[in-house]
Amino acid sequence: MCYGAVMASPRSIWANLGRSSRAVAVAIPVVLAGALVGGLTLIGGPAAVALGPSPTPTATVAALPPEPTPAPSEAAASALPSPSPQPPGADRLLGTDGRLTLLLLGSDYRPAHPGNRTDAIMVVSVDPVSGQAAAFSVPRDTVAFPLPGGGQYGDKVNGLYQRLLSTTSNGSAAMKAAVGNAFKIEIDDYVFIGFEGVKQLVRAVGGVDVTLDHAYYDPEYWVDRTHQGWGLPAGTSHLDSNQALIFARSRKGDNDFGRARRQQLLVMAALTKVRSLGIDRLPHLLKVAADTVRTDIPLDRAAAVFDIVSRAKLSSANQAVFGPRAFAADRAGTGFSLNLVACQTWIRRNFPPVHIMGSWPPAASLPPSPSP
Repeated sequence: MCYGAVMASPRSIWANLGRSSRAVAVAIPVVLAGALVGGLTLIGGPAAVALGPSPTPTATVAALPPEPTPAPSEAAASALPSPSPQPPGADRLLGTDGRLTLLLLGSDYRPAHPGNRTDAIMVVSVDPVSGQAAAFSVPRDTVAFPLPGGGQYGDKVNGLYQRLLSTTSNGSAAMKAAVGNAFKIEIDDYVFIGFEGVKQLVRAVGGVDVTLDHAYYDPEYWVDRTHQGWGLPAGTSHLDSNQALIFARSRKGDNDFGRARRQQLLVMAALTKVRSLGIDRLPHLLKVAADTVRTDIPLDRAAAVFDIVSRAKLSSANQAVFGPRAFAADRAGTGFSLNLVACQTWIRRNFPPVHIMGSWPPAASLPPSPSP
């Protein structure tokens, strides 16, 4: 991977960064993944595509959507348990299973469309030793999503994060607990971004390159107020920030699940691009990320995150969208419920192996255990 070579020694970079800059730098590689998979999804919603062109976002749109503060009575009434503390000896970054697993969330927040509906929910896992990687997406129209304390969230899952923000003392931790519980995996940290921040981040890295096996064309997508229809040929195309938004937002060329697969393609393209950038671009990326990203990745493991991401084998990463019919069943209306057994089986077969109480850098060589 060229990232480690271009960036020279991550530890030497840390020595020249202040504490606040390090907190942002740790998220940069993951930030762009979260940006592309999360913030690029259905900006404006289906109606914006069906009824005509959407206004171009302006500088007045918040780069990082606000989070509500729950009322004490609402937080106390939450049915979700508090996250369990890590057992002694667990690595703060990798947890107890020895792999880095992150929850990526993208919000469709706009002043005229308030709230933090996460129209994209994606989980990415990387083995820090081998570089094996895998990712899956939970489509926004999933209903009856299971909750850790029992019961289900009846509405579409893209509203669950907003609900947890309003009813718990730590909505992000509660969302990690809910997703981890549903799929029986350990989620270490989260990355959250709003759609306005996406354009800033894509622009900051100079765009991304994507490669399609087949040509894609959406005849109904409004590029601007006078041009309808957008597509890409088969092969490799370079996308600027506006084109990247269209690529991941468009859905009329196929369907919502095809769109989720394109978002995963953009995630890998973005990570590849970030790892190819020179050290001279880091200060600008830090500034952009500071205004566009929310994350709980631990500051004291910043160098380790760079090391792990630089080892990820992106070209061979296993990817899935948990939609019908292999992973979900149709429900009344436009929603569908997950076949959790099928989803968990895919995770066991495709996620990196578990290294019980593994650490990075590894304290000792431990044989891998089967994925849960």
